[in-house]
Amino acid sequence: MKRILLAVVLVLGSVLGAGRAFAWGGAGHMLIAAEAYRQLTPQSKAQVIDVLKAHPEFTKWKSSYRPSPTVDLAAYLFMKCSTWPDEIRGADNPYAHANWHFIEYPLHPPDFKFEADSRPLDNVLYGIVQSEKNLADPTADRVLRAVYLSYLVHLVADVHQPLHCGSLYEPGYPKGDRDGNDFYVKPNQKPLRLHGFWDGLLGGAENPSAEWKYAVTLQDQFPRGDLTELQSDPTPERWSRASRQLAIEKAYLNGTLPGSRVAADAPPLPAGYAKTAKTIAEHQAVLAGYRLADEIRRFLSDDNAPPLTDEYTTLATEADLVPRIGASQAAAHYDEDLVVTGHVARVTVNSDMTFLSLDKPYPHSPLTVVIFESNLEAFGDARKFEGTDVELSGTISEYQGKPEIILDRPDQIKIIGDK
Repeated sequence: MKRILLAVVLVLGSVLGAGRAFAWGGAGHMLIAAEAYRQLTPQSKAQVIDVLKAHPEFTKWKSSYRPSPTVDLAAYLFMKCSTWPDEIRGADNPYAHANWHFIEYPLHPPDFKFEADSRPLDNVLYGIVQSEKNLADPTADRVLRAVYLSYLVHLVADVHQPLHCGSLYEPGYPKGDRDGNDFYVKPNQKPLRLHGFWDGLLGGAENPSAEWKYAVTLQDQFPRGDLTELQSDPTPERWSRASRQLAIEKAYLNGTLPGSRVAADAPPLPAGYAKTAKTIAEHQAVLAGYRLADEIRRFLSDDNAPPLTDEYTTLATEADLVPRIGASQAAAHYDEDLVVTGHVARVTVNSDMTFLSLDKPYPHSPLTVVIFESNLEAFGDARKFEGTDVELSGTISEYQGKPEIILDRPDQIKIIGDK
């Protein structure tokens, strides 16, 4: 996938493009799917794969799988199905439901009195109900059940994104700000839609192994038993209202967040806003994962699915994996999830992103490593990598005819040699 998609659409949302941004981006949806899949019993896992076999994209997803020591084929298929409803948005596809991805509660400061969405039969709650009904009926059309399973996985994640559950109405936005899509802020040196900023908080590049590890980390940090919301907010409507409240209090700061209708006039985000938003996004992602697992156990009750075969459950060993490659070989492996080794010849720190040039300084480097400003804090001072040999894990993407890897988390880079 080209960097223009990874860096703009999936990570932060298009600044000037039309339409609504996608909740969480592909990485966030795969993360939440991984969290849910880890909670399922072997029988439940067999059920979801049995249903997904009828999905229009199943064969394509299966052929795109690469052996992994952490994500087996069954888990990969479940994670892949999570992004499909966004992939068909705006396309001439009979299964596309553009308005199912959000619920537009009107938010009127300063009291933010609750108002219902004007489209009760065409929003995320309606989509979840339709998905539940189809999954609960083992006699329903097999293709539709597979499609609705994909939607359920996706929409449960969507309803946990605060800016998919509220649109700000005030003098500057008499018709609403379209869930933050017309509300511009500046988290670094470039203006972004507030909605897009929140979408990118769970990462950008779709890397199944990395999302699986992230899921393990978050569920260790937020054990199911510690989340009282799982008992107090048991229905999708309650989830949406909780997300609405987060939109009011944390996204819009109770109506005090500075913003602009014009990208060029976007004001900077307040100090600490991004860090708080990241914490909230991770907490919401964990809630979504646990709740999605519960939804599947509740509504996918057919117990006649055959057990998963070794093809679906076998993890790769080191001998099965693609060997580590050097940075000079990266251009031959676009769109592959690999381990790459190289020498950091130069680190360049800009206002909105940091670049690591491997083996040779830019523009002669055979591979560039990119860390966006929103993720940089987790890495510490990136200059520490300059002059070291490193091992990188990630998906090699193409940007302007040259390979690069986007790093979302520190565990994707390891120093293996001294300066």
